[in-house]
Amino acid sequence: MTDRAADELPERVRPAFTPAVAARFVADTDALDLDPAQRDAVQAITAASTGNVYLWGGVGRGKSMLAERYLAAAGVEPALRLHLNELFRRLQAEIVRDWKAPAVVLRRLLGDTRALLVDEFHVHDVADAVYLAALLRVAEEDGTLIVATSNYAPAGLLPDPQHHARFLPAIARIEADFVVVEVGPGPDHRAEGAETRRRFASGTWRVGETTPVPADAAVLQADGIPVSAVAATGDRATFTFAQLCEAEVGVRQFQWLADRFAAVRLAAVPDLATVRREPLMRFTTLVDVLHDHDVRLDVTASAPFDRLMDAAFVPVDADRALSRLRALRRP
Repeated sequence: MTDRAADELPERVRPAFTPAVAARFVADTDALDLDPAQRDAVQAITAASTGNVYLWGGVGRGKSMLAERYLAAAGVEPALRLHLNELFRRLQAEIVRDWKAPAVVLRRLLGDTRALLVDEFHVHDVADAVYLAALLRVAEEDGTLIVATSNYAPAGLLPDPQHHARFLPAIARIEADFVVVEVGPGPDHRAEGAETRRRFASGTWRVGETTPVPADAAVLQADGIPVSAVAATGDRATFTFAQLCEAEVGVRQFQWLADRFAAVRLAAVPDLATVRREPLMRFTTLVDVLHDHDVRLDVTASAPFDRLMDAAFVPVDADRALSRLRALRRP
């Protein structure tokens, strides 16, 4: 039984990757100062036989930039760009509200979208795996073009050995329906200052805070969950590490904060090498969300951020968080 009536949506065919699209993409990227591995990725994309592209590789390798330019060359409208976490947040909220199947809710969220750029494909739990599998199926059935970026090859998604086998059909679909292109090793362009014009990168990481920070001066209802703050005025808010990373706060609350505030100060951050598993995972998730929403981040900490790699438990996406933190100024 299908989750939609046969005549509910018009028959749509995924936009093809044509020689004209390839020519526009090559002409656009020829004007850029790309490194050799990025040039190789451009050539791999132009050899594509399908519109869908899955770009993967290390942090700061320009995957999102290439994806954006490919989508612009394709000229498919209407187009939508979302971070995967943001898509899952919207999807989960709608499912909880209406108790509809993921595919039904996805079609409602995407509307008449013909092309979708999804940043940061990563699957670390079973619920996200279910949502992503539904997205791939809906896109195939509805002829929606997908351009995806990831730090992982498709086979590396949902790396948890206990659940990885359950995601193998979705991995097979990605490998069959997408041109999978690695942006090979090279310089971290975030670290080289490629993001200096972003609001996130205008923030700072200061080491050596000694002034005590008051707590619980304000309580925010972040996506239905109370979150304590030191201060919240206008489009700026201040939190301690304990308030955001040691409390039971999740990605949906971080996304609510990122939608609400243009600048966040995170105070009293301990030496990250001494932080337990769960708070450290929340910290790296917070960095991801603030970066993806381009929220300025100012941190006062007792040690440099690269101490993250000396922790007893290093989060799966620690490299990505460090690459983003390197964009911050260090007075």
